[in-house]
Amino acid sequence: MNNLQPNRDKATAQGRRHLAVYFPWLPAERLIRTRVAPPDTAFALVEKQKGAMRLVAVSQAAHLMGLSGGLALADARARVPELLAFDYDRVADEALLERLAEACLRYTPKVMLDHPQGLLLDITGCAHLFDKGESELAADLQHRLTSGGYTATFAFSASSDAAM
Repeated sequence: MNNLQPNRDKATAQGRRHLAVYFPWLPAERLIRTRVAPPDTAFALVEKQKGAMRLVAVSQAAHLMGLSGGLALADARARVPELLAFDYDRVADEALLERLAEACLRYTPKVMLDHPQGLLLDITGCAHLFDKGESELAADLQHRLTSGGYTATFAFSASSDAAM
């Protein structure tokens, strides 16, 4: 569970508790889930930027090979000749993030999008609905996301800025 140890103290009447959720591979996992891209394969999502095709997002396999967003596709293919490339679809990624936000309404009525790959949940007063509080809420969310094929990291904080 990312070795995260949330603050076990109850939120005070004035205090807030936030849970930031970051999806490091969201664009790639969208393609894997829709069977456009094969899992465990090095691939990138690309778009034309300043006259060149550039990597916008990469799969975890491509990341492990040293590739990252911003790199020119030609340079990426020089490093990893077998790299697959797919068109980046910002609208589809945003729609997916919105669906994930809607799914998080089971944990709190206050879910905000943190574009392009994150969510912010205001869990003030909600964690007590889970037997062990924040840690169980996060564990339940982690399980649901993992079961759905998504990788996520979490951060708890008393302020939304610090959680992000």
